Amino acid sequence: MKSSSLRTWLGLLIVAASMVIAVPAVHAGTWSRLPDAAARLQVDPGNSRAERVLEEAETAILGEAAAGRLAAVSALMEVYASLVIPLEDGDQRLRTLERRLANALLAYGDSYRTVDVTRAAAAWTLAGGYDPENPAMDRLREVLLPPVDPKDGQVWIAPVDGAELVYLPPMLIRMGCSQNDRRCRDNEIYFRWIEVPGFWIDRTETTNRRYRRCVEAGACSPPADTSRFNDPSRTDEPVIGVSWRQARKFARWAGRRLPTEAGWERAARGKETTWKFPWGNSRQSDLANVWVETRRQGNGPVQTGSYPPTGWGLVDLAGNLWEWCEDRYQPGLKKVPADGSPVESGWGRVVRGGSWRRSIDLARVSARSWFEDNYSADDVGFRTAVDGGKVVGRAELLSTARRAFRLQVQPGQEFSGAAVTAEDRRYLERRTITWLVLEGRERDGVPQAIALLRRDGDDPVALSLLDRVEAELADDVRIGELSALEKLHRAYLPAVNDDRRLVRRLEAFDELMVDALSSAGKELSRSGDRRSAAALFAFALEIEPGDRELQRALAVLELGPGEVRRWAKDGKEMVWIPTGSFALGASPGDRSAGLDELPNIEVRVEGFWIDRSEVTNAEYRQCVEAGTCSALLRTDAYDDPNRSAYPVLGVSWYQARSYADWAGKRLPTEAEWERASRAGTTTRFPWGAKWDPAGGNAMGTEEGDRWGAASPAGSFPPNAWGVYDLTGNAAEWVQDVYHGTFVGAPRDGSAWEQETGPIGERQRVVRGGSFLGPPSRQRVSNRTGRKPDANHRGTGFRCASDR
Repeated sequence: MKSSSLRTWLGLLIVAASMVIAVPAVHAGTWSRLPDAAARLQVDPGNSRAERVLEEAETAILGEAAAGRLAAVSALMEVYASLVIPLEDGDQRLRTLERRLANALLAYGDSYRTVDVTRAAAAWTLAGGYDPENPAMDRLREVLLPPVDPKDGQVWIAPVDGAELVYLPPMLIRMGCSQNDRRCRDNEIYFRWIEVPGFWIDRTETTNRRYRRCVEAGACSPPADTSRFNDPSRTDEPVIGVSWRQARKFARWAGRRLPTEAGWERAARGKETTWKFPWGNSRQSDLANVWVETRRQGNGPVQTGSYPPTGWGLVDLAGNLWEWCEDRYQPGLKKVPADGSPVESGWGRVVRGGSWRRSIDLARVSARSWFEDNYSADDVGFRTAVDGGKVVGRAELLSTARRAFRLQVQPGQEFSGAAVTAEDRRYLERRTITWLVLEGRERDGVPQAIALLRRDGDDPVALSLLDRVEAELADDVRIGELSALEKLHRAYLPAVNDDRRLVRRLEAFDELMVDALSSAGKELSRSGDRRSAAALFAFALEIEPGDRELQRALAVLELGPGEVRRWAKDGKEMVWIPTGSFALGASPGDRSAGLDELPNIEVRVEGFWIDRSEVTNAEYRQCVEAGTCSALLRTDAYDDPNRSAYPVLGVSWYQARSYADWAGKRLPTEAEWERASRAGTTTRFPWGAKWDPAGGNAMGTEEGDRWGAASPAGSFPPNAWGVYDLTGNAAEWVQDVYHGTFVGAPRDGSAWEQETGPIGERQRVVRGGSFLGPPSRQRVSNRTGRKPDANHRGTGFRCASDR
C-alpha cells in the first residue's frame, strides 16, 4: 500500500470517530442478546429468561479469566457494567461479579507465579482493579516493592526487569566538593549537609537486556543507538542513547524512580563520606572506564561490572556512562533540599559519574554536569532507585502496577481466541467503537474500525462510516487542521499496511482528497495565511508527488530569505533563514582564524526564524517583570530609560536561556548563528574580505562609529538577509557547548552538547564580536567559550525558533 493511501485512510477515520455507529439489535449470541435482557429486567425485574442471559454473560467472563484472556475480560466487563448498572440492583450485581472475577484472576496469576511473573502480575493487576481487598494486591506488593525492613547492603531482585537493587541505609553526607579535593569545579564548591533517607538503588547501570523488557511491554521507546541495543552480544552492556524522558518512563514502568542527585552522591560515596572517588582518593584510571583507559579498550561503554565494585557493592558509579538524576540543574548546590529530595527548578537534568569519553577527574563523586531532557548520546545512561520503608497505598500500588503490567493487545484483537460466536464478536467490536467515540476516545476507536474492515471489507457499519467521512473530511481540510492526521499516520500505519481491500477504496478517494487540499490551500493563500496553505499543498503532494500544479503552488508560497514576522510574546521582529548547506568555520584564505575555527565542515541547516536584532533592555525587562528572568548584576545601562533600545548586556547563558524559554523560543545553535551571519556569503565579513568601519560596532573604529560603546539595536546596516548586529555591538550566546575544534561536530545544524576528552570547565559558545573587540574579532567565524554563569559586559543574545 502506498503512503498516500494510508494518509488518506487515516484522515477519513479520524473524522469518522466523531459519529455514533448504529449497532444492529438482533444477534444469536449471549452478548448480542444482553442489551435486550438488561432492558427487560428494568421493566420486569426477575424475568427468568433475561436472568439466564445475564448468568451466561457472567459465566463467559469468568471463563475468559480462567483461560487468562485478560484483554477479553476487560472488554467484556465494560460491556456488562454499562448494561447492568442502570438496573435497580445493578451495583450489587456488579460488585458480586467483580469479587468472583478477582478470585478467578488471582487463581490464574498464581498458576503462572513461578513460570512467568509478568503474566501473573498482569492478572493480579486486573484483579486488584476489580476488588482492592483481594489477596492479589499482596501479590503485587511482593512483585513491585522491596522488603519493608531491609538490612544494610541487602540485595533485592526486582521481578519486573530482573534488576539487582542494594539497600543503602540513611546517611548524613556533605554533598559537594570532597575535603582536600583541588580538582573541584565551581558547581561543586558550595557544599551542603544533606540527610539522605535509606533507599534502594540498582547495583549496575540499566542494561540493554532490562531496557528491552520495557520496550517489548510497550512502555518504552527504543534507544537512539539501536545497533548496540539489538546486538545479542551486548545484552549485558548498559543501554545508551536514552534521554532523561526515556529513562524516567523506564523507571515508572518498573515501579521505581530515577535517583535524586543527593541520593546518587550518597551511593557513590559508599561507606566513606570524604573520599574523592568511590574507591578512595587515588586517581587510578584502571578502576573505572574513563578517557585514557577507554582509548586502550575500544572507545565505548563496557559490560556492567567490568571494574571492581565499591562501597555497598555497586559498580560503575565512576566512569562508563554519565547517569541521569531526577533533579534539574543549578550551577551550585544551594537549592538542594536538606532532606535529599530533587531540585525542581533549573535547566535540563543533572548527570553524574563521568563517562568513557571524559577524564578520571570527572569520575569524582562530586563532579556534576547536565543535559537537556531530550538529549541522548553514546556516553549517557541511567540506573533506578526506590524509597526504602515507604508506605505505599492501594491506589498508588495499583497505579504503578497498571503502568508496569499494561494489557498488551493489538487494536481489534481484544476478543482473539475468546469463546464468543462470530456474531457476538462483530456486535462487541461495533459496540466498542461506538462507546469509544461517545467517550471521546477517538484514537482508540480508529484502530478498532480498521481491524473490523480488515476482516470484512463489506461490513455495512464501517462502509457507512466511510461514506459520511468522505464528505466531512473536506470540511476538516478547509480549516487546515493536519496535525491529527500526521499523528494518526505514525501511530496506526502498521494497522492498515498491505490490505488490498482498503487500497482500492482509498486510492479511488485520493483524487478527491487532493482536490480538497488544493482548494483549501488556494483559499488560505488568498486570505494571507501562507504557512497553513503551504502545509496543505505539501500534504497534497505526499498523496500525488508528481502533480506539477501543486509543486508550483508550493514553490510560490515557500518563505524566502529575509522574510519578516513579529513574535507575539516579546514583540520582536524575526527573520526567516532558509534551509541550506554551508561550510561552518574559517572562511577561505582567512589567516586570522584560530584553531577552534577549524576544520571546515559541511553543515546542512533546516530553515528557522532568528530575532532580527539583539534582545534589548526593554525586552529583557518584560521577562524580569513577569517573574521568569533574574535581574542583571550590572544595571547602569539597563536602568537608564534612554537605553531601553540598547542590547541587554552582562547576561549569563542561563539568563539568556530563561528569556528564550519565557518567550517561547530558544537560543540559536552555533551552526544556525553562522548561517544567519554569513547570509549566503563565504567571506571573512558578511560584506567581503576587508573590514568596513560602517559595517558594525567595534573597538578602534570610532572614526566610522559615533557610539564609542554599545549602540542601539539596529544602528548599523543589516546583512543581506536583513539581520542586524551579527557583526559587532554585542557578542551573543548560542546553545552549544564550546569545543576546541569542529572535529566531531554535528552535520545537521543541531547544537553540539556532547563532550570528549580530559576535564575542562564546561563552557558555552559565544559568537560575534562586540563593541569591545577589534575588527579581527568581528569575523563571521570568530568564536570563544565562556562559563555559562559568566556576566560579561559585552555579551548579549538573540533568540531563534523553528515555527
